[in-house]
Amino acid sequence: MRPLRSLRRVVSVVLGCRVCVPASLAVLIAVAGVVYGLTNDDVVTALGALLFLPSAAILFGVAARRCSDRVPFRERRAN
Repeated sequence: MRPLRSLRRVVSVVLGCRVCVPASLAVLIAVAGVVYGLTNDDVVTALGALLFLPSAAILFGVAARRCSDRVPFRERRAN
């Protein structure tokens, strides 16, 4: 039950962050492009998506770190 609670907390932080949603969408699109290129033997698409993947991963890492430093609203009200 504890992993589910921590996963729920991560999802709520990601959805509450304005930058995390586009960053996770960028990572998802990049991974989907790589998978599509590899499964359909389209080398150009796979390589193009591989070029985009590091930038999307860095954007997601910056957004996740930026949003994890903030205190959730419920915890702020309790104090």
